[in-house]
Amino acid sequence: MNMSLFDNRRVRQGLTIFMLFGALTCIFPPAHPTFLWWADKAVFVASGYLLAGLFFLIINNQRLMFVCLGCSAAICFFKNELGDGQTGMRHTNPPFYLPDSSPLKKPDPNSFFLKPVPPDEPVKAH
Repeated sequence: MNMSLFDNRRVRQGLTIFMLFGALTCIFPPAHPTFLWWADKAVFVASGYLLAGLFFLIINNQRLMFVCLGCSAAICFFKNELGDGQTGMRHTNPPFYLPDSSPLKKPDPNSFFLKPVPPDEPVKAH
């Protein structure tokens, strides 16, 4: 299957720039609520790029297919390396890489997590 719309050079260049811009704003979002929302939905964005790559594979447009698959791979790689996503570690350092702890020594778990307060004991203010 071959679609002549995507064979036009200007259309292909415009789609490439648009897709690269979308992937870069998902990886490095500016401080604007719209872009931050886009970055929070990185899993769905990467899946969308993957599906678009499969669409371009079906219509036999290799250039746009490789752009889509590359954008999907870049989003997955950078979001995995940054520790963002569903893990709950967003905007924090992992416990093993804190400046005052050694990577070989496990830190005290009580220093990272809140201790449960028994119901009979009143909560003390610091």
